[in-house]
Amino acid sequence: MRLPIFLLCFFNCLSLFAEEQRFITVTAAGEVHVTPDEVVLELDVRTREKKLLEAKRKNDAVSHSLLKLLSDHQIPRASIKLDDLDVSPYFGEYGERQETPVAYDYSRSILVRLTEFDKIEPLLSDAFDAGITHVSRMQFRVSSQRKHQFEARRLAVANAREKAEHLTELAGMKLGTALQIEEHIEYNEAAADFFATAGVGDAPRPVAKSVIPNRGSEYTFIVQHGDVNAESSQLNTPGQIAISAEVKIKFEMLH
Repeated sequence: MRLPIFLLCFFNCLSLFAEEQRFITVTAAGEVHVTPDEVVLELDVRTREKKLLEAKRKNDAVSHSLLKLLSDHQIPRASIKLDDLDVSPYFGEYGERQETPVAYDYSRSILVRLTEFDKIEPLLSDAFDAGITHVSRMQFRVSSQRKHQFEARRLAVANAREKAEHLTELAGMKLGTALQIEEHIEYNEAAADFFATAGVGDAPRPVAKSVIPNRGSEYTFIVQHGDVNAESSQLNTPGQIAISAEVKIKFEMLH
């Protein structure tokens, strides 16, 4: 008689355990749209000379002129960062490459952060006159990243609970407490730290330079270079930046 009683207790315990294990797992995202309050410009100085030291001297001269120009435009030192430095031999054009270098390329990038958007046009115009060869990036960003990231995270959790409540209601049950929460890492480049920015691709130097922003911003900006009669460039709107968060939450399911 003891064995059947033991088995009965065993299966009853399994039944209770199974009931305790009823749960639902949902994934949800939250997103806030914020008007940017700063822009980061990546200004490139590139020189090519037969001798490496000569390429460096010319690059240094332009870079010093650019740094002086930034000071004249009252850009704080904390908003200026010397970024990428690249030195490489040049063996000639494709199909005519030589076994030994025919010249050396010396490239330096300078990042500039502006909080006054009306300074963009005059600064870039003077920077081209000072000798910069490329604008590799023009990125509108948000400085108060933590504040907006918290709000995106709050929305993600609220959306997850709403979804879980609806699903459990459709199943004829009630939603219990959260058992486990996982946050998917979100890298919002438009809200990243100025001193942790990374370089991006570049484009050949034109007379009229178009600068394309990060995805989500809507504007067109053109620098007229060498044409004093050209109509003044117009900066439309920087648009808004999306800051997002995504969570995965496991909830109890109750009768």
